[in-house]
Amino acid sequence: MSSIGTGYDLSASQFSPDGRVFQVEYAQKAIENSGTVIGLRGKDGVVLAVEKLVTSKLYEPGANKRIFTIDKHIGMAVAGLISDARYVVEVARNEAANYRNRYGTSIPLKYLNDRVAMFMHAYTLYSAVRPFGCSIMLSSYDFDGPEMYMADPSGVSYGYFGCAVGKAKQSAKTEIEKLKLKDLTCKELVKEAARIIYLVHDELKDKSFELELSWVGEHTNGRHELVPPAIHEEAEKAAKAAMEEDSDSETEEI
Repeated sequence: MSSIGTGYDLSASQFSPDGRVFQVEYAQKAIENSGTVIGLRGKDGVVLAVEKLVTSKLYEPGANKRIFTIDKHIGMAVAGLISDARYVVEVARNEAANYRNRYGTSIPLKYLNDRVAMFMHAYTLYSAVRPFGCSIMLSSYDFDGPEMYMADPSGVSYGYFGCAVGKAKQSAKTEIEKLKLKDLTCKELVKEAARIIYLVHDELKDKSFELELSWVGEHTNGRHELVPPAIHEEAEKAAKAAMEEDSDSETEEI
């Protein structure tokens, strides 16, 4: 970064001479230190998967979850600073509740995504605040079919068929691009998501992690739910078996 140390990174509302906002770039660096999060949109629903890094054996299992239910039909997975993410989750839940109170129906995901992305963008406009150190993925299923969006700290958001963010996002994207997502059901996507998370996990730097999985689709009647324990365990076993096969084939080649 050519302009570091020249004062252009002291405020979120100031551009550097080459047109960059360093505070936003620093927020994105915080996300890159987080566990990998992926979203897969298939023909009958969306699956969210999170590699939740466990940095101490003393932590209680299941604490600090990174997948949230915003409304009964909307799920959110987060990467980056969990404290920042919880605030964004609260904002999204308030938007969904206000929409339901005003119009008597569930909030469309596209509208919610726009509102939350605008809120995140607002925190890049004033020197008294800083950008959120988190990226979010939103998933939903309604009569139009499955939907998925991702927003980053700058407030930029896009709709996706498959996306990844976090430490190993590039490796995860490469694996996602190999899948024919439009032809896969949610049950197939769960296995693929688990496989990808196990594949991109760095065992040397991050020894322990918890896999979080959720889905929303036709089979859940449009409700966002955590993947049932039996299917979750089956997906993890399949992922571990695939990892062992890969390591065996590499050994044979050597």
